[in-house]
Amino acid sequence: MRNTLLRQSTNLLVRRLTDSMAKVRQGAYLVGSCMQQAGVDWYRQDFPLIGYLFKYLLAAFLALWLALKMEMDQPATALLTVVIVMHFRSGMVITKSYYRLIGTVIGILFSMLLVAWFAQDRFPFFIAAALWIGLCTAGSLVTRNFQSYGFVLAGYTLCIVGLPATLTPWHTFQIASTRLSEIGVGLLSATLVSELILPQRLWENIQAVVRSKFRDFSVLLGTGAPAGLNQPFLKFMQDIYQLESFRASVQFETDDARVHSTTINQLNVRFMAVSTTYVVFQRLVRRLQSGGRYPEANALLALMQPLAEAILIDGHPVNDAQALVGLQQAVTGFRQDFDALFTQQLQALAALPDINLLEVETGAELLQRLATELAAYLETYVLLVAYPRARQVDAREFTTDTLHSHIDWLPVSIAATRGAFTLLILAAIWMTIDWPSGILAMTLGVITSTLFAASPSPTATIRQFALGVILGIVLVYVSNVFWLTAAHDYVMLCIVIAPAILLTAWLSARPATAVVGAGLGIAYFLMVGFNQALGDQPVKYFNDSIALMIALVVSGMMFSLTDYAASPWAKIRLFMQLRQLVVDACRNASMTSTEFELRARDLIQRSGNVHRPESADSVRLVEALCATLEIGHAVIALRDVAGGLSAQSQRLLQHTLMLVAHQYKQPGQKNQQQALQWLDHFLAWLQGGEYAQVLTPMLAQRLTTQLHFIRLVIAAEMPAKQPPAFRMEVAHAA
Repeated sequence: MRNTLLRQSTNLLVRRLTDSMAKVRQGAYLVGSCMQQAGVDWYRQDFPLIGYLFKYLLAAFLALWLALKMEMDQPATALLTVVIVMHFRSGMVITKSYYRLIGTVIGILFSMLLVAWFAQDRFPFFIAAALWIGLCTAGSLVTRNFQSYGFVLAGYTLCIVGLPATLTPWHTFQIASTRLSEIGVGLLSATLVSELILPQRLWENIQAVVRSKFRDFSVLLGTGAPAGLNQPFLKFMQDIYQLESFRASVQFETDDARVHSTTINQLNVRFMAVSTTYVVFQRLVRRLQSGGRYPEANALLALMQPLAEAILIDGHPVNDAQALVGLQQAVTGFRQDFDALFTQQLQALAALPDINLLEVETGAELLQRLATELAAYLETYVLLVAYPRARQVDAREFTTDTLHSHIDWLPVSIAATRGAFTLLILAAIWMTIDWPSGILAMTLGVITSTLFAASPSPTATIRQFALGVILGIVLVYVSNVFWLTAAHDYVMLCIVIAPAILLTAWLSARPATAVVGAGLGIAYFLMVGFNQALGDQPVKYFNDSIALMIALVVSGMMFSLTDYAASPWAKIRLFMQLRQLVVDACRNASMTSTEFELRARDLIQRSGNVHRPESADSVRLVEALCATLEIGHAVIALRDVAGGLSAQSQRLLQHTLMLVAHQYKQPGQKNQQQALQWLDHFLAWLQGGEYAQVLTPMLAQRLTTQLHFIRLVIAAEMPAKQPPAFRMEVAHAA
């Protein structure tokens, strides 16, 4: 009995120990899993920032060491260069360095030329300098990406080199070569550190943007847009320009990026086409629904349903090569079976009263175009996603479509004039009172007037930049008075400037505070002194501080007085320019649909009014853009059909295009009614069968659907009963 109890107690103890060990192992596994997940999250979210701060600091220290070792006059210039060109991604750093070097060399050459011409007379020197600043400011607005940055550098390099050279013209070449050497040291340090230490490739960002864009469009196509099309369309447009910016900056990075550069460009163009066609189709469906034509709208949605079901698998976008191949096959099958599906829908609608089959035929043609463009987009998308490491891209020739620019010379001229007058105002103050820190004020004034010329809200940007400058001024005082006096060697000097560098890097890494970080870094390294204790020179410190603040005040006032994008008449003019694009599409026989769409999108993108998707202005602009794309694509498609028509039919089409152009050139109820009456007459002629002598049935059908669609868009425009300003602003909000 006693042995039995002992065995039972022992077994119970063993079971409890076993259960306890199992729970301990389970707990340890859970703790390990949590720690592993936390480590993965930290590596993905926090480690890149820590690595960036480390690289930023290392590049600055390397530039400082080289500048001191080479006994350069202003080592802070090398540090300032590092602050300006450093970026998370290696490709961005290399590209910024490349264009900064080009801009600096051009600015130095022009500075030496001005000093040689006008060294003895400041007045013509500053007139020529103001013209140069205006030209560079205009160039920064006309060009894109870092080409724009090169113009900015060419502009304010004149202040860094040319203005000091006016005081000692005989030292011009020495000043120019020294500044170029200091800037070169900063560029070399930033490029080497970014490329060799924990490099972050821009190619990874490109693939992420490409996948995200495909995923978002797949969800939109598969589920519809219950919240409206404005925000998705605006997001797609911003993704297109972001991807183009990445593509332009990735040429110096990896073989993958260079090989696929043309593919990325083609993907952008094809995505733009398919997304626009989808939006136009959905707008047609909603226009039918709002007009009470529910049977026709439901028929079009039923026609699109197989395509919507194919693009999603279990409610999710495809994400691997095999699924992409299956999706391509599904799209091909949809195109092959479309005629049978369309016939079934027509037979179902034929039994219903008061059905306008022309509405369905118009939408069906849009659906066919959508499927064709989606197949082309998928073909290019597979090259980037399924074969990202391919060293040879498909041998077929890509078309050389590029992002066409639509340049509005009025805001460009305003910005150029603003930059020139900013320099002249500060130069007048300098010459009038013989201000010791006048060169510093002119330098910062030119930097802000050129650097922020393309900002969508320059006044707010200047305020953020001014906050950074104030922080830099305070930090300079602390550094120069309390810290630099104790820095007797290189290590101590690095310790002294490390807080300012880290704070600048941390602020610059966050988009919300990037401008504040730029102001802090520029102000700090413009004023910091390595070879002098500014605690003993309070007059120079306060002069420099006042110079920076005066430069910001003058620049801010000039931006406030000439803020083109914020003025109401600028928005009205923007709508007029969209209408003018339609007029150009009607009159210019060589304009393609891609060129038209790129010009329209670029016009909206450059306006700076689409950065807040929820705002009323952005909603109206996107509505106007969509309506412009609707009529523009229809007009170009109609004009393309005219190539195979007889002379009589071509005259009829030319008259149609002339009336459409007249309606968009001078919008009004009279012109609108005139265009609609002619379109009704033309459609009646086509539908009455009188075309048999001059047209084939297929051409007649294409003409009919395009003319009917143009009529729908023009009829949806707001009648000209409102005041001119209001009517022009909402003319496209159909």
